[in-house]
Amino acid sequence: MGNNGDTVIMAGVKVLKNANSHKISVAVQGVIEDAEKNLKVRRVKSWFQGIKDLCYELIGVSEEFELLQPPKKSHFVGLRLLQRLKKGNREEASSIIRKFEALIEEGSKLHLSSTVPNEAEQLVPSNIIDEELMIGRDAEIQDLIRRLTKEYHRCICLVREEVGMGTTALARHVYNSTQVKSKFHFMAWVTVSQQFNVKRIVKSMLEFAPETPEKYAGNEFELLKLELHKFIKDRELLLKEVAQVAESTHTVVMTRLSPEACWSIIKHHAFGDDQDESSLEGSLGEVGRKIAEKCGGKPAVAKSFGVKLRGRSLGEWQQALMSGKLPEYDLTSCATLSENLYSRMSPALRQCLLYCSIFPTNHSIQVDELVKLWMAQGFIASHEEDKLEIQGGKYVKQLRDRSAFQESRDSGREGEGALKCKLKKEMHEFIQDLARNECRIMLPGEESGDNDAVTEPARYRHFTRHCTLYLEDQTSFLDSIDNGGKLKADKLHTLMVLSKFSDMDPTNLAKRLPRMKRIRALDLSDCPIEKLPSEATELLHLRYLNLSFNHKLKELPDAISNLLNLQTLNLNGCKSLQKLPESIGKLIKLRHLEILWTTSLSYLPKGIASLTLLRTLNRFFGSSGGASRGIACSLGDLENLNNIAGCLTIDGLGGETEISEATRADLKNKENLLGLELWFSIVGSKANDQVLLDSLEAPPQLQSLGIFDYGGSSFPNWMMELNKLTQLKLHRCSECNVLPTLGKLPFLESLEITNMPNVKMVGVEFLGIGLNHEDAVNEGSSPDAVAFPRLRKLHFKKLDEWKGWTGINVNGGDKKIMPQLSSLSVVNCKKLGSLPDYIKKKENLKPVIEGCPLLPEN
Repeated sequence: MGNNGDTVIMAGVKVLKNANSHKISVAVQGVIEDAEKNLKVRRVKSWFQGIKDLCYELIGVSEEFELLQPPKKSHFVGLRLLQRLKKGNREEASSIIRKFEALIEEGSKLHLSSTVPNEAEQLVPSNIIDEELMIGRDAEIQDLIRRLTKEYHRCICLVREEVGMGTTALARHVYNSTQVKSKFHFMAWVTVSQQFNVKRIVKSMLEFAPETPEKYAGNEFELLKLELHKFIKDRELLLKEVAQVAESTHTVVMTRLSPEACWSIIKHHAFGDDQDESSLEGSLGEVGRKIAEKCGGKPAVAKSFGVKLRGRSLGEWQQALMSGKLPEYDLTSCATLSENLYSRMSPALRQCLLYCSIFPTNHSIQVDELVKLWMAQGFIASHEEDKLEIQGGKYVKQLRDRSAFQESRDSGREGEGALKCKLKKEMHEFIQDLARNECRIMLPGEESGDNDAVTEPARYRHFTRHCTLYLEDQTSFLDSIDNGGKLKADKLHTLMVLSKFSDMDPTNLAKRLPRMKRIRALDLSDCPIEKLPSEATELLHLRYLNLSFNHKLKELPDAISNLLNLQTLNLNGCKSLQKLPESIGKLIKLRHLEILWTTSLSYLPKGIASLTLLRTLNRFFGSSGGASRGIACSLGDLENLNNIAGCLTIDGLGGETEISEATRADLKNKENLLGLELWFSIVGSKANDQVLLDSLEAPPQLQSLGIFDYGGSSFPNWMMELNKLTQLKLHRCSECNVLPTLGKLPFLESLEITNMPNVKMVGVEFLGIGLNHEDAVNEGSSPDAVAFPRLRKLHFKKLDEWKGWTGINVNGGDKKIMPQLSSLSVVNCKKLGSLPDYIKKKENLKPVIEGCPLLPEN
């Protein structure tokens, strides 16, 4: 795939080349980059969209050809071979070629130049993030932090003179500061979007409440307001731009920055952090400082100048100074910043970014899910097929560094600490306008056949139905497709339902699916689907199928093996799903099989063992007896699944699990595995648990480990060799009477130990360092060694027989134990009499003590 143009068009060009339509492919490839830079010109935009539309069609036809070829002839070698397809496909291919020829002739009248972009000019510094907007705001930052942490204010308001002063950036910076986070038990960030709906805003606020808001999912607005009042009563708030309507107790006015601060921002974006200050003392620096004076004290305008002036000549800097703008771009307005950033992105980044217009304003999505959606559309270009996910992750990082995305950590049901991202408001508005003929969002209350303001031909490829907890309109959104409007089923590549409570009608869905013949991504999560319509198994282009949290879904059709292009199958939270089809092993392109919280699932079919491309297999079964024994995977079938990455949970260990199977699983050589949870069976014999755990040696790069319901009396030595481990959980290991030597783990940050009734003493063996120099040498430790050097969180719960917790008796030794500990909780340890000195001497540590009658509770 080429680098000088939209990725969809470049994919179409590749097909044209293979189809012996070389003249057309050269004509398109030569001018497409220039066209993409001039989309503000109506005729150019229409021509560009026409070319892209034809490329979508051509790619679809070529893929259908591939799917019908024998395995050894599965590559597309020319349109002439389409003669083997049905008549409709032949006619469609001929029609596409004729339309290409007509558009090429039309394009010659647009005087587009043939250029290949300079990749160096497309890039901005990889280290650019929002923090640079905080230059010159130290006083405001410290004032806000002090008032939030040292004083009490019912409501603090930030106000600005005009757009571009960095109000949101300042609020986000303070919100994310360590001082503020350590002050509050929980925090909430709520943004009001342009799709203004009071109920939706109230619901967003209530999602941060300790209790789930699902019981208030109806339309009782007064009840919602009452719950919101209970939630915010006596709590501090930090609001933006509402001083005139809010009863604030303190107001921060965002003043203009100094010219010197604006110059620092310009330099950061134009030259990066590694600029040579001496080189900026000449003419360029003189011009730059004068430009900074024209920024009006607005950090966003300074950022605009810096981004656009990167790599420009002195003459262009002087032109910007004289006119207050650069060629084609007026930089005195913040509205052009997104356009400037977009214009300097590579074509691959542009396409991935445009796709994100299917998400509503302020919608967050897990980074790995976004990458899977990009993969499904063919937007990720990589010379190595096995590194698509890695390349997709780089795209996300690049978009973040280019100020298009902002990231956050999520602790919801999707997974603890999952990385999420969302488009910034300004960028979202910009790309929605660019993609308005390709992507469509339907919001609550819209009529199913409403008329769009766009007058150009129907081209929607990606459609999102955005539902909410308080859905009022119960008309099925599927009526919007092929109902006299612009949403044509045979054009769709993406269909998503973003909702916890949807009006999905499975019967109506079944009627529509056959017409969605080129759909690539289908997201029907959180819908009341009891059985996947058989028509779904005919969607041969489908690469992404998300059925997560369909709680009534009991089975999948065997014909799902027809989906030979499927890359992602998400069944997380399908708690009624009892089994997977035995034919699932035929899905040889499957890379992600997600089956967490599928509580009725007790085994995986044998075919899983042949899916060697799997990157995600988040749940496996250590043993499965009974009727499923002959058709189920055994633990040893993990042997060839060496591409598994992320976190793997293995259920049902022990009992009937054979030791030889644990050895054959070869976990230690799963080089991409970062997280591992081992759940032992709570029924049956525990006699083999210890040997079994010894045989399940984890890979050395493991970062997170959890061991649950283990019946052995001690832990294996390989645990103490996990030098990259950051998280460890030991739960209900009832037969262990001594804690493992964990203090030597250099990167361990979080340790949770619960329900271990046989532990009576925690001493120096736990720390891994000796009492004196001689003991340290005997134990293989340096006398200067530090125990738990990075541990921040330590949690003990329900150690019923725990009586003593001792430290070391060496001068200064207390400072060598857990120097970074910031969170300690001891809960329901009824016989523990005291804490060790190395805990009591930590001045900034406030332990949480509950249910421990012999310890003073706080």
